[in-house]
Amino acid sequence: MNCELFLLALSLMYGIPSLALYVVILVQIIRNKHDKRFNRPFYRLCFLIGLVDCVVYLIIYIFFTLPIYSMFSSFYGSALFFPSPFTTAVYFSTYLFTYLQLFGNCFLTLNRFTCIVFPLKHNRIWRACFPISIFATHLRTASSPHLYRLSIE
Repeated sequence: MNCELFLLALSLMYGIPSLALYVVILVQIIRNKHDKRFNRPFYRLCFLIGLVDCVVYLIIYIFFTLPIYSMFSSFYGSALFFPSPFTTAVYFSTYLFTYLQLFGNCFLTLNRFTCIVFPLKHNRIWRACFPISIFATHLRTASSPHLYRLSIE
């Protein structure tokens, strides 16, 4: 039990400050969005990926990391976590936000690639590509209706 408590405290000691720092970064991006330097597709992508990263961290920590510790076994063994619409929503949101993380990181990589390879055309390329990237991500998400009806039994 003492080892578990130590590991839990250790994960919270780096997890909570990291999440708080991430939120501060997101607030700074929002606060400076009217500044010409921060009104670029790179910062918009960073903001969107940052939101998704924060949500994924919370979902993974609450629903997948904490159940590992025996001190929470009575809570996670309760009827709330039996197959139900709630657990379906948890698994669906885990899939969805992890997918959004993956797509966001791919588009961020593509953004940095075009910045290096096409420095003079980068702004023009991303003026068109940013809305396309958002649309493509949502289109792919919407094309998985079977996940909305998923029932875990």
